[in-house]
Amino acid sequence: MEEELEMDNQKIEGEIRALFANLKNDKVESLLVQCADWGINVRMFLNGDILELDLMKNYEGYEVTFVDERNKDPIQIDDLPELLQVTGIS
Repeated sequence: MEEELEMDNQKIEGEIRALFANLKNDKVESLLVQCADWGINVRMFLNGDILELDLMKNYEGYEVTFVDERNKDPIQIDDLPELLQVTGIS
């Protein structure tokens, strides 16, 4: 079971890294993806500014929280590729 979870985490991390690898307009540097029991933490420099997201898996996909904007309500996404849309990255 632990090996299966580790494989899932590696797949998720790879998918997130691939999303931010080939952007047209924005520049992502120092991308860090950490999978934990509670969810996924994604940190990066986006065009020179720090962006940190927490993703919590749920029945409908993922709940995305902008860590530096705690007063902003979490956003629900169905699939990881929607991260680009909710962050405004292209």
